[in-house]
Amino acid sequence: MARDSRRSSPHELAARYLRQVKESGEDELILSGETAELLRCGRVVRARAAEPVAEKPASAKPPSATTVPRKRSATTTGGPDSVRAKAAALPEVESIDIRLALGPAEGERDMFVDKTPVDRCGDLECVSKLVSACEACELAATRTNVVFGAGSPTADLMFIGEGPGKNEDLQGVPFVGRAGELLDKILAAAEFERDEVYIANIIKCRPPNNRTPLTNEIESCVPFLARQIALISPRIICTLGLPATQTLLGIRGSMGSMRAKVYRHRDIKVIPTYHPAAALRDPKYKRPMWEDFLRIRREYDRG
Repeated sequence: MARDSRRSSPHELAARYLRQVKESGEDELILSGETAELLRCGRVVRARAAEPVAEKPASAKPPSATTVPRKRSATTTGGPDSVRAKAAALPEVESIDIRLALGPAEGERDMFVDKTPVDRCGDLECVSKLVSACEACELAATRTNVVFGAGSPTADLMFIGEGPGKNEDLQGVPFVGRAGELLDKILAAAEFERDEVYIANIIKCRPPNNRTPLTNEIESCVPFLARQIALISPRIICTLGLPATQTLLGIRGSMGSMRAKVYRHRDIKVIPTYHPAAALRDPKYKRPMWEDFLRIRREYDRG
């Protein structure tokens, strides 16, 4: 039998590969920027393995955790498959009033107790200098760099993780390792620019071997985080992972039981989700994490 010498198109090759992925039991696939360029899609897409990408126009494909879409205004909703349309279509979730577990709020401190040096800081640079000189716990002896935070000092959206990892400790910048790369991709997919948000951790120094922070380490760092939040004054805080969520909310429970809710502290909404590192370890967390980011997108657009 003569062999078909016709060369397969990129779309046909992609469709064939997606069918193979589906047959292997995978549910979805995130394509890289290089692959999307090869497919001439114009942007990166999240493609269902059961649905060959060639059968859908590029404009109808939802952005994936690797896309870098064009920035839109908050009033733009796009088509039915746009990020904002998907966010708006999410069912409403439980709203819970809380008080952030970060010590007394501004104006509620005992008048007979002097303010601490961090309380007197009027900007983030002042807080950063105090953190850099901090030796309140044993992590000061093993750190390479303090990892204070990064992003817009007037951000409406703030992300708070657990603590620095190896790459963060070396560079002095939060979320620059593999988990940070995934966070960047999900931010882009939800149509956020990294430089328009603020990213920090509950502790500013790396624990040995990336272990979970100890209670005394968290207690030593919480005043710095509280001042960061007060100075930035975000409308929305997304806590990434269990330690950050439990620290801010002051409650105990599993990540699964605390996510998919919107917590409110005065004018701040707190939306917990899984840490990107958890999604890297186990893909089952990717879908709920993406749903939480859609929820963040919706609450952000509501103003």
